[in-house]
Amino acid sequence: MIEFENSYLQVWVDQDLHLMHSEWLRNVTSDEYRQGNILLTEMLHQHAIRHWIADSASLGEICPEDVVWTIQELAPRIIYSPVLKIARVSGEDRISYVKFKEFMEKASINAAGSLEVRQFISYKEAADWIGQITS
Repeated sequence: MIEFENSYLQVWVDQDLHLMHSEWLRNVTSDEYRQGNILLTEMLHQHAIRHWIADSASLGEICPEDVVWTIQELAPRIIYSPVLKIARVSGEDRISYVKFKEFMEKASINAAGSLEVRQFISYKEAADWIGQITS
């Protein structure tokens, strides 16, 4: 098992299951947001991740410039990675849920072929969905 943690992001990778779990630990600056996401996408490629539980419940809102960066820079890195399923945990924050849904439409991520992304309120729901895939 591979683990990474800093003041704002925690990640673990189960190489046998090709599974990654990431959790944003707090609101982040623009630099932290970009650095963290670059690290995550590098890990997707490096470890041939097929299933990703991305817990963004504590992330908070990102600035408009980072939304543009996410669509133009981050989305292609994810689309062209080995990942097949992303389970995003948004918590009870309806605004985050709706904004992510809008982002998905703008980035055309679900139209990218084999990549499937779903949002969940709890980690348990996300893990149950991923568990159906990996078992």
